[in-house]
Amino acid sequence: MKFVDSHTHLELFALKTVPIEKATSKADLIGMIQCAADKPVIAWGWNEESLGENITKSDINEFPFPVLLIRIDGHVGVVNDRVIEDFNLKPSQNFDVENGHVFEELLRYLASSLKPKDITKPLLQAQKEAISRGILEVHDFVDYNIARTYFTIREKGDLHLNVVLMPYYEDYERILELFDFYGGDKPIQMGWVKVFVDGSIGARTAYLKQNYCDRASRGNLLVSEERLISVVSELERKGLRISLHAIGDGAIEAAINSLEKANVNLNGHRIEHAEMINADQVKRLNEIGVTLCVQPNFNVVFMETYRKALGVERARGINPLKMLDEMNARMIFGSDMMPFDPEVGLDYASGILGNEKALFCYGGWKN
Repeated sequence: MKFVDSHTHLELFALKTVPIEKATSKADLIGMIQCAADKPVIAWGWNEESLGENITKSDINEFPFPVLLIRIDGHVGVVNDRVIEDFNLKPSQNFDVENGHVFEELLRYLASSLKPKDITKPLLQAQKEAISRGILEVHDFVDYNIARTYFTIREKGDLHLNVVLMPYYEDYERILELFDFYGGDKPIQMGWVKVFVDGSIGARTAYLKQNYCDRASRGNLLVSEERLISVVSELERKGLRISLHAIGDGAIEAAINSLEKANVNLNGHRIEHAEMINADQVKRLNEIGVTLCVQPNFNVVFMETYRKALGVERARGINPLKMLDEMNARMIFGSDMMPFDPEVGLDYASGILGNEKALFCYGGWKN
């Protein structure tokens, strides 16, 4: 089978040299850090469900070098005191001093500062794995450095995967300059421009209409509707479409309000994830031609997290593939690297939609 994975972060292959995603206990995880060949240690993939408990800075303060461990969803990480000292971190909405947890923009800043700068080998490794799994095209969310690396790989004749670059908003203008310099012929194409409206359910930063079940919080709206309207209008003037990361029902509402108020003219703007979407919101999105990039694999991997965070009733309605299909939503599938294996999402979605429709969402729409 040939797949399009419409939501990837292939740079994460650079953060797998310490395979913390395989840890089944804190002792496993600490042992991996102790054996790490490279310092500082920045690694991605821990999940409190696999470990049996959460990680805090007290678990990693024994290490004298900087340590940043990123949760599997990429929206919360934990740092040790060395990172706190080196970056002079102060208490804020995005930094829990007591536990050493960092969130959203701060996490992305720390990860960018600490991660390897040369990611050529990780991207080639990711390409090899993608092709081995039948993935012929990825929509990859990128900063300027990653985008430039893709062009360099292409110029050397080593890019054998179709790559749709999905620039973060802060980088999109510089990435457009790369297309002007190198040319935009396949296998590299310009895609949608990414803006985060909220965080994730696992990090409790997805923006909800009602509080989480396990804390007195609705999560965080990361950008105002007014700002989103401005950004959408700016991109449309340049003939570009936006990719809005919106998971909670409150964030989805803000995203839709912004698209409607911007009076979008281009078809095919995207909302990523839309995990808590409802029927009224689908109807409104259909009317303005918005595509939903959904991750059916999330229900396989994260259902226990959903139940703890949202309660049984709200968790039951998460990622509602049947409703989306019945309402003829514009729906495509991506893995978001959790895991980077289309078969996981395909198996789950086929049980709800049937194999033909599931395959259409995982790449058939490109034909």
